[in-house]
Amino acid sequence: MTWLTILLPAPRKFSLRCRFTTLGLLFFLLVTGPTRADETMLPVAEQPVQYCIDPDWMPYEAIQNGVHVGISADYLQLISQKTGIQFQLVPTTSWQESLQLLQNGKCQLSPMLNRSATRDEYLSFSDVYFRSPNVLVSRREQPFLQSIENIGNRSVAVPRGYRLAEYLNRYYPQTPMVLVDNEQAGLEAVADGEADLFIGSLYSINSQIQKQSLYQLKVAGWIGLEDELRFGVVKPYQALIPLINQTLLGIDEQQKIDIYRKWTQIDVIRVTNYQLLWQLGVFSLAIILLLSVWNYRSRYYNQRLQEQNQRLEQSQHELEQAVSELEFLSNHDPLTRLYNRNHFDRTMQRVQRRSPQSQETLSLVVIDIDYFKDINDKYGHSTGDAILRELADILLAEVREHDQVTRWGGEEFVILCQHTTAEEAKALCQRITEAINQHTFASNIRLSCSFGVAEQTPQEDLLHCFERADKALYKAKKAGRNQICLA
Repeated sequence: MTWLTILLPAPRKFSLRCRFTTLGLLFFLLVTGPTRADETMLPVAEQPVQYCIDPDWMPYEAIQNGVHVGISADYLQLISQKTGIQFQLVPTTSWQESLQLLQNGKCQLSPMLNRSATRDEYLSFSDVYFRSPNVLVSRREQPFLQSIENIGNRSVAVPRGYRLAEYLNRYYPQTPMVLVDNEQAGLEAVADGEADLFIGSLYSINSQIQKQSLYQLKVAGWIGLEDELRFGVVKPYQALIPLINQTLLGIDEQQKIDIYRKWTQIDVIRVTNYQLLWQLGVFSLAIILLLSVWNYRSRYYNQRLQEQNQRLEQSQHELEQAVSELEFLSNHDPLTRLYNRNHFDRTMQRVQRRSPQSQETLSLVVIDIDYFKDINDKYGHSTGDAILRELADILLAEVREHDQVTRWGGEEFVILCQHTTAEEAKALCQRITEAINQHTFASNIRLSCSFGVAEQTPQEDLLHCFERADKALYKAKKAGRNQICLA
């Protein structure tokens, strides 16, 4: 049998809560049985866990005057307080150096990083405890790209060693990539025209733009890939993961909010040089000329300072507007303003997780515009887009408050009808059909739609219910279109 040596603090510093937590971890390891020593063996007690961080990734983490600061520093301090485990920073000068030390085992832990296939080879990961959106950044004269799908042949700057570089190589191998040392270098590359775009985390980009006064840059799009930040522990120390996860669960929501506000809030600071004003007051009695010159220079620099503060406030306001727009676009179709497929998928997952004993009745309606391709071919896509918007307005007007209307793609729409039987959903389809018949669409076009309806059966997976509704739609179109078919 392989015996496990658990990392414990000195007995005099070991609180009652910490004893229960660590004894629980010991019980977990003993129950799981003996494993290979190189997978679960921890070093002798009394030795602090050596850890590495990204030395220049604010507000998440950084090394300033040899001290670990940022969001990850506060979480690491909470874990140390709650468990008694001691952590010791191994200073590095770059994230690439930190990753190398983790791979070599000279660092045993990193408190804030994304999981990736490459890192899974030498790290075990905790649960996600902080999320952040990733965005595209461009110069102000560039168009708003909305998403990574629209970057075309534009070059993208990415820091070396970041998970985003792996993501682009895997899913967008044709995208020209410019590797840089860190986020600051990437933003400067875009500002200097050495790259068209930079891809990175929203909060750290905001911090760098403010710090470097890169006001010629803007947020140009949203990337579906989020930063899902976790603790990463080298394989020989992976027995720490259950203890870290349990401790993270014990951190209350107010503590998380306080940490977030502490490191993401930007204050505009106005500086008054009282020493210079005092010297001016003394010498102004004797030298009137110097007083006049100093007053002129004071007005000049105060005006410059106010302009700088106004630019900071304007930049923050524009960034907040961009974030709000990105949040809306991530859940809505830009043409019809209905919910998009991404939001519908999340809704399906949430509804599917409801209790199996729930007696709630649910139906799905799949709608397809008849002969829509012919309309586009004959009248043009601008007319087709106008018809999609008008139909979206009709659907929103006819559904009930708790129904959810989604543009599934092209000319297809989906209505999620909660507390609704198939017959009630069919009646809804009839109301929609009557409204369509009474409406004259763009270019005086008369429109019809086909409907597929399915009611979720007990214990049925919602995806299977959707497939039945889709098959019912196919039957309606095969039967001559402008039909309502129940699954």
